[in-house]
Amino acid sequence: MKHLSVLFIAIGLMACSPTTPAEVETKTTETKAATSAADPVEKVNIVKFFDYNCGHCRDAHFTVKNITAQFGDKVAFELKHFPLSAETFLVAETAECARRQGRFEEYHNLLMEENFRQYSPENLQTVAQAAGVDLKAFNTCAANGAGKSEVQTDVDEAKSMGVKGTPYYLINESIPLPGAIPEKSFARLIQQVLDGEVQ
Repeated sequence: MKHLSVLFIAIGLMACSPTTPAEVETKTTETKAATSAADPVEKVNIVKFFDYNCGHCRDAHFTVKNITAQFGDKVAFELKHFPLSAETFLVAETAECARRQGRFEEYHNLLMEENFRQYSPENLQTVAQAAGVDLKAFNTCAANGAGKSEVQTDVDEAKSMGVKGTPYYLINESIPLPGAIPEKSFARLIQQVLDGEVQ
């Protein structure tokens, strides 16, 4: 098998950390990985860890939407929680309550796009209602902390992988990408994976 040296990112990567969840943490890195040529794949599966108070995660939210529109069913994103504060842990719990009613995507999108960092109990109620969530069941779930175990499972998984900030991506269970990735660079990497140039 022919070995390749692939330049994943040669641009500043930005991520939020637990100590500075709302601040810019800029790194300029050239990450070269020794990879081997592989057969083309039909689909790229990407796990994304995020925090509801992280500005870079909000940027990444729109990147993910655009990447999904560009690649269609050739790419699939799975969102997982990595809250960087007690407040966003509770917000993540409410998102899991929305998931129990099959409305996670609607609720999540409203939080990230129109209600970012507006997490008062009253506003979360408004968002839930706009997302089509049954408020009585939602309130019961949130009051009982019923979504806590799902959030904690994601956190434990992230920590076992060495995740320290958000956003954080894992592509096809083998390629870690920490930080907010510029859309063009992300699309290029996904195409490389699809073409079998990176695995």
